Amino acid sequence: MGNIIAIVNPKGGSGKTTTALNLAAGLTRYSDISSSCLIIDMDPHGCATSSLLGKMDGEVPSRTLFDVLRGAMTPHDGVTSTVYDENIDLLPSCPALESISRTHKVDRLKKVTDALSTSYGWIIIDTPPNMGFLTLNALVTADYVIVPTQCTGLAVSTLQQVADTIDKVKERQNVWLQNLGVLITMKDGRTDLPTDLLKQIKKIFPRKLFKTLITNNIKIEEAPSNFNSIYSYDSGCLGASLYRDWVKGELQRKHKALEKKKNEKMEELNISQV
Repeated sequence: MGNIIAIVNPKGGSGKTTTALNLAAGLTRYSDISSSCLIIDMDPHGCATSSLLGKMDGEVPSRTLFDVLRGAMTPHDGVTSTVYDENIDLLPSCPALESISRTHKVDRLKKVTDALSTSYGWIIIDTPPNMGFLTLNALVTADYVIVPTQCTGLAVSTLQQVADTIDKVKERQNVWLQNLGVLITMKDGRTDLPTDLLKQIKKIFPRKLFKTLITNNIKIEEAPSNFNSIYSYDSGCLGASLYRDWVKGELQRKHKALEKKKNEKMEELNISQV
């Protein structure tokens, strides 16, 4: 099973970390494949790490992904439990991760996930707001990518860069990387989406736009700073319903369809090589 999903967008404030947290929590609750999940926080700012560990004081964890990537400890030793109600473990971030990007190596994370992938039903990678070497590491190791984005002019203007980078990674380093879809986040529930911007998104990512729209909801914003997924923080709010329906329905249907296509291609390749 392709179970590694990178959450990618070079624009800050696009909903990457919120989506990563609620996707991970949703999969442990509603996936029919597995109830275990690991989040790898590749963002040196460590917002996912702060929420999952229940700390907003900026204190660097004793074990981090940086230690694992530089070989100071094994991948399994770098993993820590979290305060979330769901069955989620974490490879924590720290500011020193930024120095890893200066090595210009894009395969470091793959060695880590190769060691951990059989221990978890799902691995979710939260990435920094850029398309640098930390994000490239995530794309090289991932089976799938999800692109959260606002439907605004500034947000849509970055999506071509994402599409081009995904294509280059597929061509050069990770032939099996697939785009699960583009998720509209932080939509104003009082207005319709701009038609011209929707057309641009669909042109950049043909047939990849999720029908689910995550609208602005104060509970979605409050949940991470209260060290909870949206489902634990307020299971009855609109934000919880939107993320729940997306994970239970559209996301898993797309994943199963793409997994089927990938397996068919792999079988064809195996047959042709016999």
